[in-house]
Amino acid sequence: MTITSSLPVSTILRTVWDDLGELSVRLRSQSIIACASAAFFALIGAIPAISDNRMLAEVLDLIGAFVLVPFEIAIYRLLILGEAASGYRFDISTVRFRRMLGWTAGFWVLTDIPLHLPGAVAPSDGAEVIISIVSFALVVFAVLRLTIFLPAVAADAPGALVRNAFADTGGHAWLIIKAYFITALPFILIIISIAGLAWLGGAHDIRSGIGSLAANVFSGALGFLVWTCCAIVSARLFMKIGDRVKRSGPEAGE
Repeated sequence: MTITSSLPVSTILRTVWDDLGELSVRLRSQSIIACASAAFFALIGAIPAISDNRMLAEVLDLIGAFVLVPFEIAIYRLLILGEAASGYRFDISTVRFRRMLGWTAGFWVLTDIPLHLPGAVAPSDGAEVIISIVSFALVVFAVLRLTIFLPAVAADAPGALVRNAFADTGGHAWLIIKAYFITALPFILIIISIAGLAWLGGAHDIRSGIGSLAANVFSGALGFLVWTCCAIVSARLFMKIGDRVKRSGPEAGE
């Protein structure tokens, strides 16, 4: 099943849900490893000695993203090519894996720009706000336009180039935003509900112990689930609107 702009919300959600079910069956061991890794890095990242050190926290975040690359590749290749990975492999010797690592780092740097650039270059608080808004908008624009690029790289698509990804996503802004927003909405509602219940119950005063440990693990697992759903959406968008990225030769860049 593919995602189209005319599909109702229920169909998009059912598509993602069905794909999650397929991943849990055909990539069961990889899913467990990836989820455990995400929960582990969330737990480690919450340690004060790390969370209070911005540089260390960001390095850990990037390492956590690298650890998930084998599972991300497995998701794309399963949904696009029907190929189920046999293990959780760091195939650093392959061009595909090296490109995925490099672009994962590239996306990490790109999404980090709105967090650090404004404070570094803005001469005043007002300018910092303006630069923050502009840089955030530009990053969102770039990420949305490149949404099918990583699936193309993972699937060894002949036209897996940035310019082709930009060309294919042109004119599909509403489709892309709609697909991601609808997919993320249930998780947003879950987070809001949990935060509300915690506040009403006084759980916001619990800062340590088993409760804090469980909360960090849950946060990592939930974040992993959201990330997986977004990867599914990217794969489906690649299958639906990826045209130039699927082609080889001079026509792919036209």
